[in-house]
Amino acid sequence: MDHDGVRGRYGRSMAVASGWYVTAIAAMAVGTTSVPHDDCAAWFSCLSPGESLVFVALVWGTPVLLGLLVVTALVTALVVRLVPSAVLAGTTAAVLSVGVCAAVYLGRS
Repeated sequence: MDHDGVRGRYGRSMAVASGWYVTAIAAMAVGTTSVPHDDCAAWFSCLSPGESLVFVALVWGTPVLLGLLVVTALVTALVVRLVPSAVLAGTTAAVLSVGVCAAVYLGRS
């Protein structure tokens, strides 16, 4: 199928959704590293901003991101058939995927 078909839009839509995730992660990283931590009373509170970012990425971020990408791949396959624009389909798939993952997480809690 050509690049104007569903397969071409799927790849571009996944790239747009992944771009949204990279943007959100970069914003959280900048926000996290810019806050000074002076209190060492809690566990892991004396880590440098870079060390805490690596710790959070390994323990919490990687499993969540992998699950989010799997859900995004499935949601994008459905959305790309309904929405003709790859940018709009990728953005919609990213929003719906975050909503699905949040609902699953809140349902577990």
